[in-house]
Amino acid sequence: MGDTEDGTFMLLNGAMNPYLVLYGHEWYRLFTATFMHFGINHLANNMLLLFLLGQMFERAVGPTRYLGIYLGSGLAGSFLSFFYMCLVGKNDIVAGASGAIFGIVGGMVVVVIVNKGRYKGISVRRMVFMALLTLYFGFATAGTDNVGHLGGLMAGIILTFFSYGIPTIIHNIRDSKNKGAVDFDEENTYT
Repeated sequence: MGDTEDGTFMLLNGAMNPYLVLYGHEWYRLFTATFMHFGINHLANNMLLLFLLGQMFERAVGPTRYLGIYLGSGLAGSFLSFFYMCLVGKNDIVAGASGAIFGIVGGMVVVVIVNKGRYKGISVRRMVFMALLTLYFGFATAGTDNVGHLGGLMAGIILTFFSYGIPTIIHNIRDSKNKGAVDFDEENTYT
């Protein structure tokens, strides 16, 4: 269809651009941009990170929450990027699933914390290190939309906390109360 490393081609096919979103009322670009990538390397890097964390995160939160957190984080990353560019007067062309993937990274931090600091061999320290490392690579690479990354990360943390964290904490509290309850048999003796 065309060259995905060409900004004009990407813009014609749904990449996010603050001018077109704001003045052209093409709000759909906040969503479609999360499914576009500037070249095969961009796509491969995002898919590798998604492969490493995505399956584990989906097993932890379930497929419906996973989809909601992924899409919500991607949209939040796009919106924050759009808002920031409007504030500073930038008119860049933006595409990529990084906001959504950073949402999964942030979500995994919540999963590990809620599960008492460990989940399937992953510790809080390891997850925070991974989140910081991926943010660092974003800031060290020219042309990276770090605001979108941060927006996705924050959205992933918030969405996972409300959709998975709170219900899991409540479930854990109920389980601990039930374990401490005293059961009586028919003769009113302790069992």
